[in-house]
Amino acid sequence: MFGITQSTFQLILFGVAALAVLLSHIGLRKGIPIFTVLGRWLRWILFAGLFSYFLKALEISFRPDWVHFITGFTLWFILETGYYWLAIKALSRSDMPLFPNFKLNADGDEWPADPLLIEVREWLRNVEFTRLSALKAELFEETFLRASIYESADKLTRLQILFIPKRKGGATACYTLSTNGENERRLVTDNLFLPFGGYYPEAWNIVRKPLIGSLQRLLKLHRLRLINSTLKPIPFEDTPLEELNDQQRILERLNFENGFLNPRQFQAEVGKISYDGRYRLWKEMWLLAYLGKSVC
Repeated sequence: MFGITQSTFQLILFGVAALAVLLSHIGLRKGIPIFTVLGRWLRWILFAGLFSYFLKALEISFRPDWVHFITGFTLWFILETGYYWLAIKALSRSDMPLFPNFKLNADGDEWPADPLLIEVREWLRNVEFTRLSALKAELFEETFLRASIYESADKLTRLQILFIPKRKGGATACYTLSTNGENERRLVTDNLFLPFGGYYPEAWNIVRKPLIGSLQRLLKLHRLRLINSTLKPIPFEDTPLEELNDQQRILERLNFENGFLNPRQFQAEVGKISYDGRYRLWKEMWLLAYLGKSVC
């Protein structure tokens, strides 16, 4: 098989499987997104290798091994595409809000008890970012999206730390740095890994770097972009709650206007997300999962 013995190929498959699990685990535990992406590629390669191995071992096909491997590789793409489309359809027809409304969080559960996130909180104090507010939005019953808002010492940059709940408990943090300018211009740098697929206002200059897990690196990038841009920073006028909910309303309205969302009167019948919106969402899911890139 591929010019090597069967036992050697089995060892290679075992090594790929172990490495895929290890990289994914380290990526999630230590906040290293590139490890998670590499783990997904190894999982894809592992599936294609196993597919090729069993076709040959069970004598189902006697075509060249490279044909079996490419077939398995393509089959994984089809299966995962089907999974993504089912997930998007379920999201489109679910009661979960796509642009949730936030409220003040007075429950004292703002910051997860995670050593890495506690280090981030201490680092923010050292670089003189001031905590402004704790917010939360209900996604569905007893499941909340939590946010902590900070502001730089010069009052020109706000940091939104979004705590995204995990399936097995706990939360993953994503960071969004924003600086406002005149004429509704805005410079945004974030590392959100959740697919959006929708449209942003033309005046918003957005760069998404989901492979940057470090807030320190993301802040350096944002400041470098600010230096190289023509945007003249102005202080924030609204409270964090007003600003965040206003952003949500702007995005929702824009995505209705651009056809990402179906008209409200048809949503009960065909779902919230239009066919074009589902395609854009599917494309971004693939880009984020295997290239660590978004469509914006």
